[in-house]
Amino acid sequence: MGAETFLFGAFGGVCNVLVSHPFDLVKTRLQSPQFGYTSSLHAMSQILKADGVRGMYRGVSPVLLGAGPVMERVVDTLPIHYVALAGAFAAIPTSFILGPAERIKILMQIDTRKTSTSSINPLIPIWRALQANGGLKTLFRGTGITIMRDFPGDAAYFGVFEAVKRGLKEAFPQPKSEKYTFSPWQTIVAGGMAGCANWIVCIPIDSIKTQVQQSGKEGTTFLSVLRSQKSISHLYRGLGPVLVKAFPSSGAFFLGVETSRTFYENMK
Repeated sequence: MGAETFLFGAFGGVCNVLVSHPFDLVKTRLQSPQFGYTSSLHAMSQILKADGVRGMYRGVSPVLLGAGPVMERVVDTLPIHYVALAGAFAAIPTSFILGPAERIKILMQIDTRKTSTSSINPLIPIWRALQANGGLKTLFRGTGITIMRDFPGDAAYFGVFEAVKRGLKEAFPQPKSEKYTFSPWQTIVAGGMAGCANWIVCIPIDSIKTQVQQSGKEGTTFLSVLRSQKSISHLYRGLGPVLVKAFPSSGAFFLGVETSRTFYENMK
């Protein structure tokens, strides 16, 4: 993976985060029983009332810092099931970046205290969140569950993305003498559908991960959270906002990657 590939992923990752983070905040609050929100609109209205628009980006700094190395994968012209498997196995090493980043992000998202630096300085709120919740030794709490979530989730994500792209390529052919170039709307459609597929698959595990990563108790585990659920439907809390965000944010990611790649290739 060259430096330019890293930059493509970084640009796409930043586009994704900027579009999706307000929805992700609502998801996290809905998955956190202590807030008692009854719906996505209820959660969003209460957050805006307490913190304003800026508050919708509470906890954005750790995921922005991790956007570059995590988001870019190389997809070849392989059979779809191989693309899906490649995405699944790529989730294992990247989870060791995403897991700690999301642990800090969630701690910052559930912290309702007024802070002047929560969305500006990327280091001070990160340090404060960790220090208040067990210190550095708890940084990797929930990373194993992140792998459990992203292995099937990323398989769905990249498998669907590649399948939709190939379907669009057949539906909207271009002259065979030229290299096929996907238009922005095609990239957004493929990325959006991939994002929806990802969240439909992984939201129950993500819900458990959120409750484990926000907990300050050592004994909070995947199984203990699972047993505490009143019903299976509780594991799907937060599905609404992530499906709403999946289409524009995933579209923004892939559009960012493809746009930056095209810009780079045209400069050669």
